[in-house]
Amino acid sequence: MRRFLLAGLCIAVCASIASADEPKAEEPAPPANLQFTYTADLWRFDSDSDDDMVYLDNLDLQLSLDLEQIWGWSGAQMFIYGLYNNGNSVSELSGDFQGVSNIETGTPAVRLYEAWIDQAFAGGKGSLRLGLYDLNTEFDAGEVRALFINSSHGIGADFAQSGHNGPSIFPVTSLAARLNWNFDNNVYFRGAIFDGVPGNPGRPARTTIDFQKGDGVLLAAETGIARDGRLWSLGVWTYTEEFPDLVTDQTHNNTGAYIALEERLLSKDSGSNFDLSGSLRFGIANDDINPLSSFFGATLVATGVFPGWPEDRLGLGVAVANGGDKFQSTFDVPDEREINVELTYFANLTPSLSIQPDIQWIINPGLDGEADDVFVFGIRLQLNKNWTVS
Repeated sequence: MRRFLLAGLCIAVCASIASADEPKAEEPAPPANLQFTYTADLWRFDSDSDDDMVYLDNLDLQLSLDLEQIWGWSGAQMFIYGLYNNGNSVSELSGDFQGVSNIETGTPAVRLYEAWIDQAFAGGKGSLRLGLYDLNTEFDAGEVRALFINSSHGIGADFAQSGHNGPSIFPVTSLAARLNWNFDNNVYFRGAIFDGVPGNPGRPARTTIDFQKGDGVLLAAETGIARDGRLWSLGVWTYTEEFPDLVTDQTHNNTGAYIALEERLLSKDSGSNFDLSGSLRFGIANDDINPLSSFFGATLVATGVFPGWPEDRLGLGVAVANGGDKFQSTFDVPDEREINVELTYFANLTPSLSIQPDIQWIINPGLDGEADDVFVFGIRLQLNKNWTVS
């Protein structure tokens, strides 16, 4: 608690300095941009335990370079992303499967998270990206879902559970090559190949590029329609290496698929008092080798509900993780699904400081029907600052 108060005081002081900066008119993208983001979560459980509060933090440093403006390398961009996390865990206390907070890592570490070069071609219709790359920045991602703090609204739990060390997502990524192509009528296609085991599972605090025999690769592809107020996407993924069955001595292909929809339902431009957008997502995975057989998520986000606060967002989300038959029988799990209901509210206090109170109701945590439901109350503070080089 003391560390949270000190961090909050530092954030408030920094925010008061940052808020003194006058907002500038929109300008062309600078050749270099450094972004600092500090995210602080404080969570409290509805329990009688003395250990019912958890403080998480996440420090991001992101450097974006336009190599065409800097070196004359036409159509090339470079991105370097480092992060720090204190390693505390909310889910260790809640016992949930999906992940209460999307900044939880379970391991204190300073690490290189992303480092890639992106080369555009064909007049900007296509691009090739090479390097350390988080697949969830483009695959299985959505603007409406991004408001929510529960991890399953970022990348579906069906996909996130896969692999020996997870897929190439937060907080450990792997080397990848990603190809993207934009067709007419806002249709896109992207495909990527990743090292099958990100980092080194035995050294979770290190950024490791380590190709071992038997790692194989992860292949992912997604296509869809992306335009203002609409995102329809269909994705598939598979690992080249087989994985052991949860029950027998057999091995199986580790594959899955997902479909996601986002739509603007109400708009101020059409006479509504506020903007309203919604999302639906459904995904499946091979439950011979994975704990979950499927996942379903749904969200609603209203923007500008309260007069005088046009940019504030109020969100309601539901995430349902369905356990597979073999997982339930092997681990004697007496229920088939974990349900998370999240209510969240996001507001900018200054141009650099935001606050986000959050409540999550976890039903059958850990897919255990005999476990008591858990209520988690949280508040997130986030400080952002950008520096640009003209």
